[in-house]
Amino acid sequence: MAQKKKAKKTSRLKTSLFYILVPVVIWILAFVAWLYWDNVTKVFSTDSGREQGAPRATRKLDNADKSTAPTKRSPEKILDEDRKKLEDILKQRQ
Repeated sequence: MAQKKKAKKTSRLKTSLFYILVPVVIWILAFVAWLYWDNVTKVFSTDSGREQGAPRATRKLDNADKSTAPTKRSPEKILDEDRKKLEDILKQRQ
């Protein structure tokens, strides 16, 4: 007579928890990797790439440009002039 081997039974609860928790853990790990992706790439990148950045635009002014007066006054100067006029009016009333 042949004996039947008993198959190892796993509970449905363990199986369902496994199928629920494994994807959640993977999604959490993927989110953390996405969140810190910039820091991770900095660790593995070479230093030579950092030195060669995009050239910064610089503005060179000629002497002719410096001598010309601005066409509009800055708002600060207008406010200062208005403040001075108001102070003069107040002094005259006293």
